[in-house]
Amino acid sequence: MAGVLEDLGATYGAWWIDFLGEHNHIGGEEATRWLLERSRLSTGDLMLDCGAFVGAAARLAADEAGVRAVALDMNRDFLVAGRALEDGQGIEWVEGITQRLPFRDGAFASVWALDTAIATREMSRVTAPGGTVCLCCEVPEDSRGGMDAFADEWAEFGFRLAAHQQMTNEATIAWRRAEAEMVRKRPYYEERYGPRGYLAQLDLVAAMLHSYERGEQGHGLFVFSR
Repeated sequence: MAGVLEDLGATYGAWWIDFLGEHNHIGGEEATRWLLERSRLSTGDLMLDCGAFVGAAARLAADEAGVRAVALDMNRDFLVAGRALEDGQGIEWVEGITQRLPFRDGAFASVWALDTAIATREMSRVTAPGGTVCLCCEVPEDSRGGMDAFADEWAEFGFRLAAHQQMTNEATIAWRRAEAEMVRKRPYYEERYGPRGYLAQLDLVAAMLHSYERGEQGHGLFVFSR
């Protein structure tokens, strides 16, 4: 696994590959398991992992819950890498975007998007009646009405919030560590990303960190159910 991620990080020059790893979202594998336990998935159910990267969530769900998992990503290289990993052969790998999912209405018992693009209408469309949507994502902090508005958006498509875990502190710590490490090992990351790429990645991490420190942005795990 380390070699696969190392190669992808070197090829794409993306800080999030280097710092978030296989379970490429805040909370990592522990957060994936938290969602899986609340997803209501059973053996044989069909699960969709949107923006799957190397399909860590899909592979874990298939291995531990016995589901039939589909991993979707717009980047073919990520799918090829995921297929080559342990348990990758048991997953269906689909090239595509969340904003236009190539699946029939109500196809999946559970639809996931972990720190990737969320398309509420499309994800709702392919979720079966009685199904769940599992998310790890950023939302504006409650003081700005963001959490309520986020839940209301899903309610318009017949979902209610079934479970939520605040992850803002974990996200803030992750961004701080990434920023500090990128500064500490500047020569390494300048070579890895290129001088301009390095500054662009560092600015991006710094902007995200500042939005959390100013209380403008929050992060959480969400399970919505129909």
